[in-house]
Amino acid sequence: MKPSANTKQCDLKSPQCSNCDTAQVPCLIYNPAKQTENVYSMCLTIFLIPRNYVATLEAQIASLARENEKLRGQNLVLARSSEPTTVPSAQHEAGDTSPIDSPDWMSSSLGRIVCEPSNQPRFLGVSSGITLARLVMAAIRVEELPTVKQPLHQQQPTSYTPTARASLPPRHAANHLVEVYFQYQMPHLPIVERSQVEQAIENAYASVGEQQVYNRETSKDIFTAYIVFAIALCNVHHPSGERPPQSVDCFHSAIGEITNVFMYTKSHLETLKAVLLLCQYIALCPSKGSLWLLAGTALRLAIDLGLHWETEEHRLHLSLGLLNERRRLWFSTYLFDRMLCITLGRPFGISDHSTYVELPSPQITESRQNVHPFVAHTRRAHNHMIRIAQLESEIKHVLYSHFQGPSLAYPRANYAEWMRDIQPRLQEWRSTIPSPSDAHPSSIFASQAYWDVTYNNALLLLYRPNPIVSHPSPEALCISFDASSKIISGIKVLHRQRKIDIMWKWVHHLFMAGLTVIYGLWHSKEVRELSSVKDSIATVQSCSSTLSAFSERWFGAAGCRDAFELLSSATIEWLITTNSEQNFQSRKDFEEQLQSLQQQLPPLFAEGAGASDPMAILSTDGFGFGESLSETAQWPEFRDDEFWASGF
Repeated sequence: MKPSANTKQCDLKSPQCSNCDTAQVPCLIYNPAKQTENVYSMCLTIFLIPRNYVATLEAQIASLARENEKLRGQNLVLARSSEPTTVPSAQHEAGDTSPIDSPDWMSSSLGRIVCEPSNQPRFLGVSSGITLARLVMAAIRVEELPTVKQPLHQQQPTSYTPTARASLPPRHAANHLVEVYFQYQMPHLPIVERSQVEQAIENAYASVGEQQVYNRETSKDIFTAYIVFAIALCNVHHPSGERPPQSVDCFHSAIGEITNVFMYTKSHLETLKAVLLLCQYIALCPSKGSLWLLAGTALRLAIDLGLHWETEEHRLHLSLGLLNERRRLWFSTYLFDRMLCITLGRPFGISDHSTYVELPSPQITESRQNVHPFVAHTRRAHNHMIRIAQLESEIKHVLYSHFQGPSLAYPRANYAEWMRDIQPRLQEWRSTIPSPSDAHPSSIFASQAYWDVTYNNALLLLYRPNPIVSHPSPEALCISFDASSKIISGIKVLHRQRKIDIMWKWVHHLFMAGLTVIYGLWHSKEVRELSSVKDSIATVQSCSSTLSAFSERWFGAAGCRDAFELLSSATIEWLITTNSEQNFQSRKDFEEQLQSLQQQLPPLFAEGAGASDPMAILSTDGFGFGESLSETAQWPEFRDDEFWASGF
């Protein structure tokens, strides 16, 4: 390479010229600004170019070309085998139209990982290259994965210790578990149709008895069968009171199929179903993963598929079955998001104003003759649960959302007018509850206590102290006190009927109802006149005993139990020793007594709004309290007492 008119050889052996010393060759000086020769006094505006840099680049290109040819040859051998490798298959089904054994496959597939648009569910992020399977596995806690029968070159490297897959239950037991899954206590929408589950189970049992090559469709059916069994087993009574250990075995067996299911599903709706089924299990067994991460992934997938907004074109051109499936999957995702956000005090994943989807049709569209007789009622009940979730979502948005300040784009609702509008809608929801007598006898929807708790919990969310109205009116306190008393009574009935599914959610509802009862008794004369001393004490003791029963099943409830027992003991003692209205202690006296209890309260109130007053939880979004329950549910091995006893 000869110097051009704007370059010259560096003959200034200056200490500033590091290129000359490093490369041991003369270098060129070029001024890009003036495009003329320059001297070292202007070294900040020049580039020092080693004379041998072209030869170095050519050598690197030749090395990369040889490596590229070697990799292309390896992939051509695998592509021509009986089973394709994981990455080429995933790319091919994601929309790559180029043949796998084409010479341009390597560059096109790698480019798709980097440049594939974000609306493809299998790759998340424009340039991340993170597969959905990896993202889901990051949200699941398993110590080991079962072995999977697949060709050696198709096995995925994993850091888990492989174990044997759990055996499928006897056929009659499998039929019973399907019945339990669809007709027992899960209030969430059925993520999969019964016919789909039955067909998947048939294929799973058929594949076990055959010595055949492990294929993609079989993997999907085995995943569906095992995860449905795992969820159903969570609802089967066990003599020890715990969930049957077979549930965890089935869950681990389903997890072993995740990579195959997410990489090979032909329909993106099938991918969303798989994530939602995992959400359903993790909701029941939160120690096995993060429901927040899985529900967020499901919401992302649903939005990518456009399920959050239904257009006229969808209603005109899609079959009723496919349209109902899209609606059902969307509202399943919606219910998970709302349950988490309202209970834990977190912001919504998507606002209600950004969604427009009609409720799934309760009509039976299946042509099969053996349609279950309770299907229509179950679908109506599910739609009713969607409506109450939408009402609670509206209440949380108006009362518990954080705004920097009202603006034209984000105005605050007129509280008085909104209250007059929301009250009749809640009453209408209660009056249109599907008759429990028409439900399956084992269904959660056959329990009147469940509907009562659901309705009164929405009332409590509306009328209890909140960030907008920190000191409610006597009328509002009376309504919240009555609603709390009914919640405590209803949860006690559900616990006796063994219909408590998501433990941390029910602990939250029970504890908040108990705090509201104590708050009303201490702060309102009207509340004390609403209920006799005997009934008030019975309500407080009922809440305390139910929390104690919950703590026997889940140690995370122990903190709530201990805190409530201290508050309820002080309240009962005060109610018993009070003979007349003139002797009732003032709010100041109650606050002083609360301060004396601070040293005895468990670590549940160590931080947050409850640090100075446990009752302050009622007038906030409950974020700190919800987070403590969520963390305890997800990390069952960790206990505060063990942590402090360790000396840290």
